Amino acid sequence: MKRPLRISPLLFLVLVSLVVLAIMIVTRPGFQSRSVALLRQFNLLPPALPLYIAPNASADRVTVRRAVVNSVYDAYGRAEYAQVAMLNATLSQEAFQHAWLALDAWKGLRDPATGLLPYAASPWYNIWSPDAAGGNLYAHLVIASFYLAPADRAGWEKTVFTERALCGGLTCEIEIRSKAVTKPDPDYAIKSAAEYSRDGLVSIVERFGRQEPWYSRSIELTDGVMDLARVPSRAGPILSNGTEINGSWMQVLCRLYWITRDERYLQMAERIADTYLFEVIPANRGLTANYWDFKNAKPLPEDPRFRPAAEYNSGVFVFSLMDHGSEIVMGLSELYLLEKVLDRPQAIRYRQPLQDFLDQVLQTGRTEEGLWMRSVDLTTGKPFNNQVLDTWGYLLAAFHTFDLAEGTSRYSSQIAEMMRTVATKRSLDWEYGPQADGYADSLESMLYLLPWFDIPEARQWVDDEIEVLFLKQRASGFVEGWYLDGNFVRTSLLYGFWKTQGLWSDPWSPRVRVGAALDRDKDLLYIHIAGEEEWRGVLHFDLPRHQTIWNMPIESPRVNGLPEWYVVEPTRIYRVTDLSTSITTSYTGLDLAQGLPIVLGKSPQNTVRLVVSRQ
Repeated sequence: MKRPLRISPLLFLVLVSLVVLAIMIVTRPGFQSRSVALLRQFNLLPPALPLYIAPNASADRVTVRRAVVNSVYDAYGRAEYAQVAMLNATLSQEAFQHAWLALDAWKGLRDPATGLLPYAASPWYNIWSPDAAGGNLYAHLVIASFYLAPADRAGWEKTVFTERALCGGLTCEIEIRSKAVTKPDPDYAIKSAAEYSRDGLVSIVERFGRQEPWYSRSIELTDGVMDLARVPSRAGPILSNGTEINGSWMQVLCRLYWITRDERYLQMAERIADTYLFEVIPANRGLTANYWDFKNAKPLPEDPRFRPAAEYNSGVFVFSLMDHGSEIVMGLSELYLLEKVLDRPQAIRYRQPLQDFLDQVLQTGRTEEGLWMRSVDLTTGKPFNNQVLDTWGYLLAAFHTFDLAEGTSRYSSQIAEMMRTVATKRSLDWEYGPQADGYADSLESMLYLLPWFDIPEARQWVDDEIEVLFLKQRASGFVEGWYLDGNFVRTSLLYGFWKTQGLWSDPWSPRVRVGAALDRDKDLLYIHIAGEEEWRGVLHFDLPRHQTIWNMPIESPRVNGLPEWYVVEPTRIYRVTDLSTSITTSYTGLDLAQGLPIVLGKSPQNTVRLVVSRQ
């Protein structure tokens, strides 16, 4: 005879408590969030991302750096460009050191056997994801490494060799320890490859050209994705019903067409353009929607696979002005520039509907001050998310690209006006509170436009506000401990190269600084190289990469690009004068691009000051 089951009073109490606890977790949201936080505290659940967020530094902060920035603009006012170059050397090296610290921190998480990076600095997230880890993080660490730690190139190459071997011609997620592969459905493969390609691989091509393995991987993914095109439109099958995805691919397709002249890329870009300019936008009050029902010609709600954020729900149809929808604006403008410059007949078809679309975007979702908000509800036409847009310059780059194609200044005054308005904002929460990515995107927005709109208050805003971003970095080198730390690296590099006017030292040293300043009136470039140690190396000048890499006849602002500041034409003659000795030497632009020899000696000053003129 079986003995009856007996439960001790203590065990019974524990079981009852667990049942009560489970009921409270399920039925009480506040208790649920506290329970989740407690479980995360004891590492029983994955930590929330980002892992940490630093508050914005005060707008009225008093810092040594602010004094340096003020000195820069005092020197500008006196036209003392050699002094500006000296101060810019301090500011540029600060930026490169921030990028190097982040590079070094994340390199420590790179798997030595595979080269794969996790998308967050927590063991819970030990996964290579092509969109997050690949597009937003890995690519910008690669670019930083080229400049700041080139000896590590083989380690970064291994990443692509591994993910290509495991994933094949498309993208996949990889659990780094086990190498277990999760291959997505075709729709998600197209989306993740879009981010890996546009945000990541094409960014590397943008700077270094047909370097392997990054260039061939961008071609391979693009070819693989085009074979999956199956969303029906009147123009033919396109890649997605998502505006973000189609817009990102349009940018990739246009840039790869410039470099390859492969007609397949242009044909797909034109098919997407025809779909939006002549099918979607006319049926949707002159705007796009984040997702589109091609069968019934109406907007779709957000796709929870791609945008699970709480701000969206199935009853709202949204057009995002932020960088999860607005990619189509830049994509259409990039294609129009291509068609116009190459004198293709499609330019005539696209011109008016594209201009009408840009005009509609220009008056959509604006604050009283004239800044864009993040998104609009297509049903009401009113802002859906009232937060100020951080990627405002990504949109304005599309407007200026249209102007460059037309040879006009139709949108110049609106661009300059918004730049000046942004320049009044200090320590603003650009994205979901003080997240670093919003700050990075807003600073990049201004840097993309400054080569064409040299507005003093806009320049000074970048110089001052980037301190808010830099102060978010932790002593460990991590910023927020997730994949968007890559955007911190990207912005730091963009800023640093602005302060050097595109020049860089080789080998880079944290104890050697380079700065430059351009006297636009006299077309003279002042350069300052100084060090705290003996140093022997070369100073590389930038080339007109829109020609040498992309085969484009004119430069234009490109999202995820690196602006051209002072560039040297390969066959042109340049005169370099040493301001200490007054000795002038002539070089070709190619000589300067390959590297101007520099020696810093033992003297206390350890300084070389140069001025460059075009012959």
